[in-house]
Amino acid sequence: MQYWLPLLFLLVTSVAVTGCGDPSVGHNDGGGFLRDTGSAMPPPMPRLDAVSTPVPWPVATLRGTAAMADRVIVEGGGNPIASAVLPDGTFCVDVPMPSPATYELSILSQRDGLFSRTPATTSVVFDPAAPAISGATTCSGTSPAGCIGAVEICDNSIDDDCNGLRDDRDPACASCADDVLEPNDEVTAPRIEPGRYDDLQICPSNSDYYGIFLRAGDTLTVRLFFSHAGGDIDLQLIAPDETTVLERSVSVTDDEMIMYAAPSDGERIVRVYGLGGAMNTYALDVQVD
Repeated sequence: MQYWLPLLFLLVTSVAVTGCGDPSVGHNDGGGFLRDTGSAMPPPMPRLDAVSTPVPWPVATLRGTAAMADRVIVEGGGNPIASAVLPDGTFCVDVPMPSPATYELSILSQRDGLFSRTPATTSVVFDPAAPAISGATTCSGTSPAGCIGAVEICDNSIDDDCNGLRDDRDPACASCADDVLEPNDEVTAPRIEPGRYDDLQICPSNSDYYGIFLRAGDTLTVRLFFSHAGGDIDLQLIAPDETTVLERSVSVTDDEMIMYAAPSDGERIVRVYGLGGAMNTYALDVQVD
């Protein structure tokens, strides 16, 4: 009997610490803490077709295959973009490039809340002076040359201006009221203190950034509360350089959560964004232990 008591205590304790309404640990995709995934395995790394570069238009069209995946997530061209994987295992994503520059893009496969362990990567240069590429098409089959100077039409279900956003998800068409913590659309946004912040709003193509200073050994827990039915919101923890992703949570259900153990003193940035231009309201809970 004495051998069963510690086990019984552990089971009771485990039940007691699970609060109603908290986001499930299984929603986290960053790998910063253990989660119950059973025997599920992440999908393999996507295979990316050769990409032409440089291009004279503000869009990079990525094509490839993603075996055993439901969708792919593309990061590096502004707001991350999600695209469904077709039944034959192929995908196509038009990635907007807002201004002439070199874009380092990464593509992750996702299935059931699990990411491929390694992303496919590519570098694309947007140079308006570059020669046109014969036969190039976007995912819709149109010429990418038509993206230059195009204006979004708000009711035709087409991404007319090639910025990855259609109709009311495009800032040109959407009406969206910012929240009281604005302006915080840049990585240089002011720091916030640990606590809970309610009645926040994500507008199309508009990330919210929250700076947080951590000491070496601190554990940061960030919870995002929202209804997925209102729009897919995702969560990242990034370094101040804005390109290094330290943790991410990109589920296809309500709420997101990440945990991060700081190896050194310094600033980290919490980034909240609507995937593919989604709008939604949310609450943010930030704790440092």
